[in-house]
Amino acid sequence: MGQTEYEIFIVLASLILLIFIGGIIVFIIQYHKKKLIDLQEQHKIAQEHAREVLHIKLEIQEKTMEDIGRELHDNIGQQLVLAHYYTDQLKATSDTPEIQEQSTTIGEIINNSLADIRSLSKSLQKADDMGELEELVKKQCARINALHKCTATCTFNGDELDMSASIKNFILRIIQEFLQNSLKHSGCKNISIVFNYTQGLHIQLKDDGVGFDMKQAIERSDGIGLTNMKKRAEMIGADFKQKSAQGQGTMLALFIPADKLNVS
Repeated sequence: MGQTEYEIFIVLASLILLIFIGGIIVFIIQYHKKKLIDLQEQHKIAQEHAREVLHIKLEIQEKTMEDIGRELHDNIGQQLVLAHYYTDQLKATSDTPEIQEQSTTIGEIINNSLADIRSLSKSLQKADDMGELEELVKKQCARINALHKCTATCTFNGDELDMSASIKNFILRIIQEFLQNSLKHSGCKNISIVFNYTQGLHIQLKDDGVGFDMKQAIERSDGIGLTNMKKRAEMIGADFKQKSAQGQGTMLALFIPADKLNVS
């Protein structure tokens, strides 16, 4: 074999080796890409399954709340109406001033209880049966202010965006949970709710209560409310942040992008 032929052989052998090595590298890269895609698909399937399970749980919870709301209105409400009727009858048939005065007081208590039950019953119904979200939030603040335990204010910046009934319902439940937690645990004097419509819906809820250790709250049973709020936010694809510390009150921030406000 001459020098030229030997050089040609070396060149061809080198090319073949390079092609072989290149093929192996391409194969490894493609394998890792496929593996990554498979892992992403598995993760996506797992996430979708978790969301479906979560959705079913929350649907059951919502149905239970609706049933309780109807029961309050149809059963307990009707019994209070009947009690009010008998109180009026007692007042009309009695000649004793003391009994008439007591009957009037009892009647006022029953009327106030009826108003509270009707308001609570409506708040437990689906948001699409109750009007616009801003009006629903205003009613929640009015209910708190009527208790004279603290002052609740709500502010709306910008024009209200169109959103589906299910999104309104999830948002309302998160707000209700926050308000309930503040009333029960924080000892706050003020609660503020601020809506900002900028490329979606930004909501900030804040109280000036005693605050709490979030890690300990989650570990204890009283962390259920926090967990529920986070789950609801997750279900509608919202960004959820809550901050609290002893003596510093509690703040919750929620953001729902505009393209997710009409998801059913």
